[in-house]
Amino acid sequence: MAIAVGAAACGGDGDSGLSEQAAKGKEIAASNGCASCHGSDGRGGVGPTWIGLAGSEVELDDGTTVTADDAYLLRAILDPAAEEVPGYAVNMPENGLSEEQALDIVAYIKELVAE
Repeated sequence: MAIAVGAAACGGDGDSGLSEQAAKGKEIAASNGCASCHGSDGRGGVGPTWIGLAGSEVELDDGTTVTADDAYLLRAILDPAAEEVPGYAVNMPENGLSEEQALDIVAYIKELVAE
């Protein structure tokens, strides 16, 4: 799968550093309610932050840990109840996103870095 790299045509809202796929993922997250819990900038809130998530170790409700690789992130988006993280009063709802949309959001999560 090729990932197109370039400036997003999002009108100067700070997305110029995102690849085209990640900018699309950010837009999908915003338009599908993901940002209402994970933050418009991925910093979290009701749900966990996305900044620094990709590649990190995530503790699950059952006490095990998993690496937040592409497969985990995709699974977490498409099947939110499969592996839940502790410490959040609200469980992530089913979202009806396609695998392609979820992959775009994964690209966005992977490009988020702490400033």
